[in-house]
Amino acid sequence: MPPRLRDLTSGALALLGILTARRVFTGPRSVALGISDVCDTNCLMCWCHSPLLPRRADPANTEEISRSPRRPRFMEPALLEGIIRESHALGTFRVVLCGYGDPALHPQFDRALELMRQLKMEPYVLTNGLSLDDQRVRVWASCRAHFRFSLHAGDVETWLRVHPSGNARQFERVSRAIKSLAAAGTPRVSILHVIHRANFRQVEAMVEQARELGVKEVLFRPVRADGELAQVILDREEEIELHRELRQCLQLAAGYGLRTNLAEYLANNLHIRRGVLDTWPLYRKIPCYLGWIYGEFALDGTMTPCINSKITMGKAGEKKLQDMWFSPRYWAFRRDGRSLPQRDAPVAGCECRACPMTSYNVNIYNLLHVKLLKLGEA
Repeated sequence: MPPRLRDLTSGALALLGILTARRVFTGPRSVALGISDVCDTNCLMCWCHSPLLPRRADPANTEEISRSPRRPRFMEPALLEGIIRESHALGTFRVVLCGYGDPALHPQFDRALELMRQLKMEPYVLTNGLSLDDQRVRVWASCRAHFRFSLHAGDVETWLRVHPSGNARQFERVSRAIKSLAAAGTPRVSILHVIHRANFRQVEAMVEQARELGVKEVLFRPVRADGELAQVILDREEEIELHRELRQCLQLAAGYGLRTNLAEYLANNLHIRRGVLDTWPLYRKIPCYLGWIYGEFALDGTMTPCINSKITMGKAGEKKLQDMWFSPRYWAFRRDGRSLPQRDAPVAGCECRACPMTSYNVNIYNLLHVKLLKLGEA
């Protein structure tokens, strides 16, 4: 999709704020809304819905919590619309629709897509695609949005291993939907594969699948797992086998013209060691810029600077987004994140040692250093 004026403006103003390090010139470039705790499948490696997890009323078991009559299963529609509208007023371009379940199951999901279309914002949807029927495919095919499908398999046999409650018809229906959306040309379509013991020998099939479906972008991530889920982590010999296949598939994907993150995966394993994130060595070298570009909202509207942060800025519906974004508390987070390379410890309240947002910060760091180099040469 060609860039929009709102996209270019929000990016330029966010970059200006990062460069000056003294002001915030715009609202968050992206906001993530966790709008659903409900899922219609049970991926083997899922932290919330895996069949490997014990079925007890435990705070870590989001499936059990979401069934509780005391806890909402979806973000309230008025709250969802309010955050979108307030973000738009601040200049936000991208709205990530996500959650501990599948956001497309939210009763007002397609209405939210239409609202963002009217506001000329870009939805970024993380979905398994199981809720798509022919009518919904036609609606999504006309959206200027990014739909990222979590498949974790390049063929039906592997998909069934990863989704024990699934069936072959579901895999075929999702595949047809992805192919239709990719052929439509209006939305951006990508596929995500989390690599673990049930699928690590199928990377080539995943690349071939993307080519057959007409998708131009495929992402691969090593599994993050511990406790009961540790059994899905690859052992040392399996890791060696996987990396050999990844190197082969890097060339294969390039030959097909596919965009992938395989080079990054091979270079640093996406900072995951034995199923656990280890990002502190990275933040000893580069800052965190999230405070200028990003905000996260939980199901109840609580705003944090990122998914792993326990720093709460307030709650949408009770406080205005503008007041939270420009608050002294948010500025303190920006200041502390900017100084990470000089600090001896992570930002208080943040998981800098296990940060899932590294790609944002690495991309901005690389962009700034290329830009500064060009300015210096001029």
